[in-house]
Amino acid sequence: MKYLLLAVLIIVGGLIYLKTPTSKNQHICKLNNRNIITIGDSLANGFGVSEENSFAVKTALLLGKNPIKKGIDGEITSQLMGRIDNELKTTPSISAVIISIGGNDFLRNGDKDSIKRNLDIIVKTTKKYTDCIVLLGVPSGVLGSVVGGISNIYTDIASKYNILVEDKAMPRILKDINLKIDQIHPNVEGHEIIANNIANLIRSNK
Repeated sequence: MKYLLLAVLIIVGGLIYLKTPTSKNQHICKLNNRNIITIGDSLANGFGVSEENSFAVKTALLLGKNPIKKGIDGEITSQLMGRIDNELKTTPSISAVIISIGGNDFLRNGDKDSIKRNLDIIVKTTKKYTDCIVLLGVPSGVLGSVVGGISNIYTDIASKYNILVEDKAMPRILKDINLKIDQIHPNVEGHEIIANNIANLIRSNK
């Protein structure tokens, strides 16, 4: 009886293992090229901190790559959607693209369906240049900041296109006054957290 029970447990365990899906986005960040581009809004631009302290620069250097920072303060998804193809088309040797966008749309109470459509086009366009794409997720409003979750827009898009999403840094930063220079922008320590999180995320999907 004891051996029969053991055999059943082994069979059941094997079936569970076979049915457990592996992460779709494994091995999508080979980092064969030279440049890591960070593009989007004021977070991508490193608002309020020096160039060398911005997560855009820190992330690339942590991964041994050349940083290219293409953030614009105050940018919304429709504006990034309009420029991203040209920005990437004119940048050689793209290894990865980090996208930080959506926060200003949420602050302006933008239509969620429009935000999602715009982000979908942004990611679809970026996929022409690299499979290694990281979305920096942010909460969709005050409630999201309090409970600590990013908008599901980011996770939905990430799942659809098999890309990466960093979902922990900004909720943590927004809840901690010691990690911000104002109500929404990270300080040097906040940028360090973002950089380490993204670098680790990329490393785990090489």
